[in-house]
Amino acid sequence: MKIDLFRSTEIPEGENPYENEINSNEVYDYVLSNIEFDLTKEIWITIDKIFYDLWNSKIGLGGSLYLDEIEEEVLLEFKKHRILLPDNDVITIVHLMLEYIEQIGGIIE
Repeated sequence: MKIDLFRSTEIPEGENPYENEINSNEVYDYVLSNIEFDLTKEIWITIDKIFYDLWNSKIGLGGSLYLDEIEEEVLLEFKKHRILLPDNDVITIVHLMLEYIEQIGGIIE
C-alpha cells in the first residue's frame, strides 16, 4: 500500500494521485512557441536535465523554492556546464517551463 504523504490518503495500485504527468517534448514545444530567440535542441536537452534534477532534488512533490532561487540554481548549473546563453533567455525559459506546469496542473516525472 502506498500513502500520499501530502494528503494522508491511500493511493490505489496503479493510480497517480496527481493530475498530469509532464512530457519534456510538450514543455519544449510550449517554450518554443513562446520565445523570440533561438533555442537549439542540444541546449534544450541540457536545460531540461538541469530543471529535472532541480525539480527532483529540491522541489519534488511538496517541496518549495522561490522563483528567484530556481532561476539562480539553473543559471549556476549553466555556468558550470559552460553553456553560452544570455541569463535573461535562461530565466525566460525557466518561467515558461513553470508556467506550463502550472497551466496543466502537472508534475514532472
